[in-house]
Formats: sequence, structure tokens, C-alpha cells
Amino acid sequence: MRFTATVLLLLPAASQAVHHFKELNSIQDLELLGLINKDRGMAQKHLLLGFSNAECVDKVRNVGFPYDYAALGEHVETGEVMLERDDELARAYNITECNQYVYVPRGGDVRTDFDVLSAHDKLQLHNWLFTHLAIEIEIVNDLPFDVSIKWEDTGRREGPHDLIAIPRGKSASVHTFESHHLRFVSHQPGAGSETFLRVRVDGSETTLRLSDYLSNDASRQCANPLDCSAGATGALPKNVNNEHGSSDDIQTAVEDMEIWRNRDSENRARVIRNENQPQTKPRYTPLGFKRARIPDDIYKMMLHRYNTGERISEPWPKSDCHTNFFEAPSTMVYLTDAEKNQIFAAMKPVLSEWAGGVNLFPTSVYGVRIYHNGSWLREHVDTGDTHIISAIMNIAQDVEEDWLLTFIDHNGDRHFITLEPGDALYYESASCLHGRPVAFKGSFFANAFVHFKVV
Repeated sequence: MRFTATVLLLLPAASQAVHHFKELNSIQDLELLGLINKDRGMAQKHLLLGFSNAECVDKVRNVGFPYDYAALGEHVETGEVMLERDDELARAYNITECNQYVYVPRGGDVRTDFDVLSAHDKLQLHNWLFTHLAIEIEIVNDLPFDVSIKWEDTGRREGPHDLIAIPRGKSASVHTFESHHLRFVSHQPGAGSETFLRVRVDGSETTLRLSDYLSNDASRQCANPLDCSAGATGALPKNVNNEHGSSDDIQTAVEDMEIWRNRDSENRARVIRNENQPQTKPRYTPLGFKRARIPDDIYKMMLHRYNTGERISEPWPKSDCHTNFFEAPSTMVYLTDAEKNQIFAAMKPVLSEWAGGVNLFPTSVYGVRIYHNGSWLREHVDTGDTHIISAIMNIAQDVEEDWLLTFIDHNGDRHFITLEPGDALYYESASCLHGRPVAFKGSFFANAFVHFKVV
């Protein structure tokens, strides 16, 4: 079972947020959303699918789906299937009633390797799912000092729970769950206790050897127990290796935990907003989107700015969890005030006409955001007060395969939309879920965005 070392800085490994997909309708949906492998039909992550209809959706919410599972981790995804809209998935899993759930393990065949539960309460659903996610690992303490392990429950604000102590040179079996964290605390002769390593469980190996997570220098520094005595090395050296950083990246465990908790809290809030906000907003068009072309003068202006402007790394809040800025940072070519006003003036009348003649007030126009290889964008709705009638404008792209925009219209139908340079997508951004959940394959994908509120 493979563990991903996070050092004490969680930001590089902060992709743990669960993505909740609404309005799943078919096996093809699962493929196009990257939930299963198109060629082999194998689940890319653990899948938890909930089945309901308009009459019984409250029962599904009462057992905690999907809110209670928003912080399960990057190897679990959840999805929602409305029975009155779907036949294929219900037939595939022999679903006959509301409040039934399907679990497909990561790497399992989505058509044959599954389990079904008819849930009656939160505890039943929780225990059933975590029985599937439970794993046993052997932890080998091959370091020259005793180690204790604390277990950190994903998404909770209380402190870590004491789990087990492993003397130096010994090993022990630990029962835990995928997506949870194990915190390792050193107990060196003559030195105080200190957290020196945190590891996130992801379930691909059965043994964890502690020395594998330390640099060679750190292992050698305490190779002899006498070297770890008082007055020699003092506290355990903080130069844990991982693929994202070095000893210079390390923060305190408190700072690290706060980043993780804030991301889990933010993800839960997004899931709730995605569930509730679309029903609270007026609808101005039949479907909520329209593919069009950018006005020629606006496209030429933005293309010129894109080709000549300075590319600046785009800042994102550490708590953000709907993009993977920590893995594939986006860059931005900012616009001048004059250019922004030109875009507002050109797009306001065409968007107003599309939305039925409503009066629009400009609220924001981003510069040209450039996504890079590996980028993804979780499905979401935009800010409910200011991003009502909007447009995505594709300026330039260099792609290996189409980077599909997923869009759920006012009727609950899912669309997979492609944009070419010069294309625009008019959309009601606060009431329609949209995103690009499958990682981008290519060199760059440059978009500009403009938003209006209705007054």
C-alpha cells in the first residue's frame, strides 16, 4: 500500500479534495469524466455512487451523502444518479429504489466489481463504505529510536489520536483507511518528542519502511544510537525527502495541518454550494449556455495582448481546492483598464440579448489565463452575486486532445463542449455546474472570462 510522504508541508499534496459529480447518466459519462479507463473499463479511483429521485432526495441527504464524504481524499470520488433520468446505470447495478449506493474499488471493473447497499442511516452508510476502504499495513521502524504513531482523521478539527508505539528495530501492523494521515513522532534519547514525518495513506503497498522517507543524510546522522544522544545531534534532522520539496519547504505541523483542514473545509463548502445554489438563481435562457464567436475586434485585441504581454504566475489561495494550481500552476496575462472596458462594452449587448434583454452590470473580466499540461478544474458554480451572465473566450491553444468543458444545463442534462480559438461560450455561470475535471493534455490553453450581474 503506497504512502505519499507530505513532509510537514501539505500544500504540494493538497489535491485530496473529493470531486462530487451530479447528473451522471451513463457509463460513457463515467468514461468522459475520467472516472473509469475508457479502454479497460477499470475505475480510476474508488467510486461511491448514490441513487435517488426528486421525491426521495432528502433521504439521501439525511444519510450524509454527499456532504459527509467531501474530505475523503484524492483517491475517492462521489457521484449522483437521478433514477427518473437514467436507465443504464440503474440497470447495470440492478438499482430498483431510492437511497441505494454503489461502491466500485479503484482498479475494479466498473461493470462487475461492485457492491450495493440500501442505506437506512448515516452509521450504516459510513460503516459500509469504510469497510471497503479499510486497509492493514505493516510499519517497519528501522530507525535507531522509538517512534509513536498518531492517526489524523480526514476533515476533522480535533487533534490526532494516539494509535501505536513501535520500538526501534521493531515492526507492527496498523489498521487504517485510505486517505487518512499517519503522523510519526520521534522519541530520541536525551531529546524531546518531535513530529518528523507525516504520510498520507493511499493504499497501493502493504509495507511502510520509515527510512525510505528520510534522505540518506538523515538516516546516516542517527545510524548509531549513540549519535542520537543529548549534545550530539539534538532533535531529529528535518530533511525528509519528497518529490515536491526539500528541507527549506518545511513548516510547523500546526501550519501544515491548518492548510489541510482549510482545504477540506473549503471542499465541503463547495459541494454544498454546488448542490444548493443552482436552485436559488433565476434562469434567463432555456438551457443556460450557447456557443458563439468572440467579436472580431475583441478577439484580435486579446490575441495581441496574449502574444505580447508579460506572463505572470497566477496567485491562488492555499485553501483553494477546485483547481490543481499546486501541481500545474496557471499563468496570467493581465489586461489594462482600457482593454477591460473595451471587452465590457462589446460583450454587454450580445450577452444581454442572449439572456432575454436583461440589464447587465459589468463585475469582472479576467486577463488571459493560461492553463498548462496537467491542469484540471473541478465542476463548480461561480459566485452567486456577481457572476450571473458570463462568457468564456478561448484565445489560443496547443492541445494533444480536446480539453472538454463539462456543463450541466437547466434541464439537468450533461454536455461535453469543445472550444476552438476565437470561440466563446455564453453561460449562466452561477446556476449551471461547469468544469474541466479531466487533466489537460497539451502545452497551453488560454482563456479569458467576463462576468456581469443582472440589475
